[in-house]
Amino acid sequence: MHQNRISSSLNGNGSEKSIVALLARQESGQVLSIWQHDRISEYLLAADTRRHTWHAWLATRGTAIRDVDETYRLFTFGKPREILTEAFGECPAGMISALGKFGPFARPRPVYLALHQVLSAGGPLANHIHQSAKVLDDDLVSLATAVTIPASNRVIRALLKCKMPAQVMVELLWVISRMAPIYDEQLLVRAITQGRQPAAILANLFSLTPFPTPPLDQTDALIPITTAQQLRKTGEEFANCLKGGEELAYALASIQSGQRYFYRWNGDNPTLLTFCRCGPTGWILAERSGPKNSRVTQATIDKIGEVLAGVPHVFVDKVGSGMLQWICTR
Repeated sequence: MHQNRISSSLNGNGSEKSIVALLARQESGQVLSIWQHDRISEYLLAADTRRHTWHAWLATRGTAIRDVDETYRLFTFGKPREILTEAFGECPAGMISALGKFGPFARPRPVYLALHQVLSAGGPLANHIHQSAKVLDDDLVSLATAVTIPASNRVIRALLKCKMPAQVMVELLWVISRMAPIYDEQLLVRAITQGRQPAAILANLFSLTPFPTPPLDQTDALIPITTAQQLRKTGEEFANCLKGGEELAYALASIQSGQRYFYRWNGDNPTLLTFCRCGPTGWILAERSGPKNSRVTQATIDKIGEVLAGVPHVFVDKVGSGMLQWICTR
């Protein structure tokens, strides 16, 4: 179909150059130097797979072609596998058919290199390429990064089943690779299969890690939330964003990096409290909210302030929205 449209447009030198610029994109100069004069029709009328085979070869050569005539002979008489083997040193299984999915237009050079890298690595990511009807440039580059991250095939297959963007999968793979030496593979896979969505998966992964020691022990009705399960359950009880998703993942990340800690006030008016680290000096009470993010009464704030009055490394701004809160919670 593409050949017929191109063939009908070959009616002049200017038109041919315009079509070359459209098809070859950043490689148009090299294409015109290899297929000179009337030979350019051979490039324009070639099947998509063969043109992409040529562009894959060009991607490994940069801007320098030592012998234009020799390159032309290779491209004209060489089989796709021969051309790709000369370009990369090998032609991994499925590369020729994968090039056929690229459509009529040349891809950026890093995309051809990424395709070869993913297919050469084999495994679930290569199978994903084989089974995909089409592959986007950014996805291929991301998958090439993924094959460099140490992760089990079982983990990769579980992530692929979630059908998330490739870049997001790479980010999660990196997190999992950092946790893999500590946690059993079954726990990591379960975190993926039970989460399904990226933020939920991340929250599940962070939930495997113990919380650091709370900055303040239980005092009166002020109780630290010391596990991910407790935090999730509190989010459900208070019907707020901590019950799951991105906000839970963010909360867990900030706790484990030592930036925030959550407490419950189990007085007459149950309240969820967020303490934020204030540089090297201690902690500030940054947020307070009741069930369904309801406003906390001044009487409750005063009671909490009284309990914390004797704790020098915790500052309570009873008015709220002070300078420390604005700076330390950003």
